[in-house]
Amino acid sequence: MSKELHITSLVVQVLPQKMADVRQEIMAIENAELSVNNEVKLVVVIEGETQRALMDSIEAINAIPGVLSATMVYHQSEVFEEGEE
Repeated sequence: MSKELHITSLVVQVLPQKMADVRQEIMAIENAELSVNNEVKLVVVIEGETQRALMDSIEAINAIPGVLSATMVYHQSEVFEEGEE
């Protein structure tokens, strides 16, 4: 049985006055990690077992009040066979 791993990174543009709230909501998303941030942009890395799981997380980020855009800049997927990781 094989297992998939998907990793994506996003650049998220945020209203400056909402940055603290947006950061907090993103950190609450399972398998999401903040990598870099400044006053108006965040780099977010998300891992998931399916492409659908990643898309759900991206949609959740886009729906956060104060997020202007969440743009995917990288996506990688790997398939591991049983016993491989």
